[in-house]
Formats: sequence, C-alpha cells, structure tokens
Amino acid sequence: MNPWTALAAIIVGYIFGAVSFTRILGRWVLPGDDLSGVDVQLGKGTLRFDRTSASLISLKRGPGYGCLTGLLDMAKAAIPVLVFKLMFPDHDYEFFTAAAAVVGHNYPIFHRFRGGAGMSPYLGGLAVLDWPAVPVVTVLGAFSGALSRNVVISYISGVVWLFPWFWWRQSGWEAFVYATAVNIAVWPTIWPVMKDLNRMQKAGEIDRKEAMKLLTRGHPSLNRDKYLPE
Repeated sequence: MNPWTALAAIIVGYIFGAVSFTRILGRWVLPGDDLSGVDVQLGKGTLRFDRTSASLISLKRGPGYGCLTGLLDMAKAAIPVLVFKLMFPDHDYEFFTAAAAVVGHNYPIFHRFRGGAGMSPYLGGLAVLDWPAVPVVTVLGAFSGALSRNVVISYISGVVWLFPWFWWRQSGWEAFVYATAVNIAVWPTIWPVMKDLNRMQKAGEIDRKEAMKLLTRGHPSLNRDKYLPE
C-alpha cells in the first residue's frame, strides 16, 4: 500500500464529505432560516435537534426535500469511494475514503466543524464497499433495539455491527480501520439527541414508534406541523 495514495484517498473523501447539501438546499428551500437546529415537539416534551443534516430539512420543509438531501449526502460518499475502488482494485484505499467522507460530513472544515450525524454518507459509502452489509447491519441494529426496547440502540447500533460483519467476511485491516473511524465519528454527534430521546421514552413522554418516526429520514407519514412547535 502506497501511503501517499492512502493520504489522497482520505483527503478526497473528507472534502467530498464536507460539502453540506443541507446548507446548499437550505438556502433554496428555507431562505433565511436557521439551519443550526430545530426544536421538535414529541409527546409531552420538546427535543432539541441540533445537527445540520437531512433530518433537519425533512422536519422543516418536508420528507421530499429531506429524502433528496439524504440521497445527495449518500452520493457524495459513494462517488469518491467508487472511484478509488475502480482505480485501485488490488488495494483497499476506498475504505479510507469512505471513513473520511463520514468524518467530513460530521466535522466539515468549511463550516467550523459543525455538520450532521453521518448516517447518510455512512450508508452511501458502505453500499459501495460491501452492499450486502447495508441491509444486514441495519436489520441487526433494529433487532438489537427491539430486544432492548431502546430507540437509541435501534437507530445507531448498526455501525457497531460492522465489526462482526467484517470479521465474518474475513475483510482486511482497512475495513476495521473504517469501522472504527465511523463509530468514533458518529457516536459523539448523535449521542446527545439519542440520550434525550431515551430519557423521554423512559419517562413516558413519548413512545418508541414516535421517536423512530422522527429519526427516519423522509418518512412518508412525517407531518412536520405536528412536530414543530408554533
């Protein structure tokens, strides 16, 4: 493995990931609006969602624009990952690109390192790296959450299942570097929201279905007027 090529893969992935489609689309569909966060009414409580992501666009402008933002965030990771995968088929540089795209999305240098939660670019990159992993780790994460009856586990534990998945696939060390980087990038950004959701769920302020509906980007039944306080 050439360290300079690996470094290039990281830089390219980070730059692509740091492009904020939430802000780009937000200037068009939400001119002059605050894109740093939104207060969400859930049952008897109010949740502060403070990530600049597709979920924010979905809540403020509707699921159609939220889906579009999410797809663009997936593509900005998938495209450079695919390029490195095709250019260097005998090496695994694309794992570095995929990891860096998630880091760039969550900590974009162009926006004072304040970005999203990383789930869309994570799924976009993983779809190119190892597409069967996407449904498998997602289902395993949901199953883990169902067993624990915990919305936090349901939403995010799929990234943890990357480790046994790559072990089962007998992947190289690059895959485990990728899995580690994704977990380190994703958990700190989403944990405050997850912790509040878990607290509200345990207190009986919301139920698990409402919390999962909120967290599902572009959910067709999402009614933003229901979740945004006047």
